[in-house]
Amino acid sequence: MFQFLTNRILKRKAPAVVEAIPKKRRYSTALYKPLVWIDCEMTGLDIAKDHIIEICCIITDGNLNIIDEKGYESTVYVPKKVLDSMNEWCVNQHGKSGLTAKVLANPQQTLAKVQQELLDYIQFYIPEPRTSLLAGNSVHMDKFFMMKEFPQVIDHLHYRLVDVSSIMEVGFRHNPALMKCFPRKKGNHTAKSDILESINQLKWYQDNYLRSDIPEGVSVPQREDAPVKRIKLDIAEDATTTEEKQEVSKQETKEEETTEVEKPTTDTIEEEASATGKETNTQ
Repeated sequence: MFQFLTNRILKRKAPAVVEAIPKKRRYSTALYKPLVWIDCEMTGLDIAKDHIIEICCIITDGNLNIIDEKGYESTVYVPKKVLDSMNEWCVNQHGKSGLTAKVLANPQQTLAKVQQELLDYIQFYIPEPRTSLLAGNSVHMDKFFMMKEFPQVIDHLHYRLVDVSSIMEVGFRHNPALMKCFPRKKGNHTAKSDILESINQLKWYQDNYLRSDIPEGVSVPQREDAPVKRIKLDIAEDATTTEEKQEVSKQETKEEETTEVEKPTTDTIEEEASATGKETNTQ
């Protein structure tokens, strides 16, 4: 009887969550440094007027082991007029992938419903708030939209991010030869495929770029940075134009010349000696 009532309560509150969450908890202990990988597909990149129309979440531990292969994935319903107002790129891409049709075919997946489903899914594996980091490719943009439309989910996550694209940019600058081999994304622009590609990219960075061959127990010497060369500017801070800077420089040069001690001439020495002799005779 208790099980029957429990099932009815779960179904009444969030029917989609029952399917998304496994029957039994797979982990009795807390995940090691969990990462919540999220990717969103939007109607555009203008946070003021555009909306999330698809969202996917896959959770990994700190070693990039996927906890639930299925993950959570859902469209988010918006009216047809919103989809019709998308820019040309979004119209073509979302139409080609079938996302536009999926959004219109599932009006029951409202923003409020999807947010609750996603929050329940994350909390099932990571119940403790602010212990998991949001991860993805250029994930700051996803976070901006989620702060507007999925604030409860963002509030449950840590404020720090793991942005794979940032590691890529650093790699191109520090080791461009190695980065010629890194796995490129196929660019399907579906939320789940984007996440899986991002996870694989970070695994590649972990194996090839973010690695250390230093044996355990060996101390690593601290890096000695070169001293910063400070340049003294001999011009006034308020000199804004080239002419003003040149004028200030000329004035300072004249001041330096006038403050120098003049070398004594022969006439000056004789006058000083004569004056000294007069003083002696007087005494």
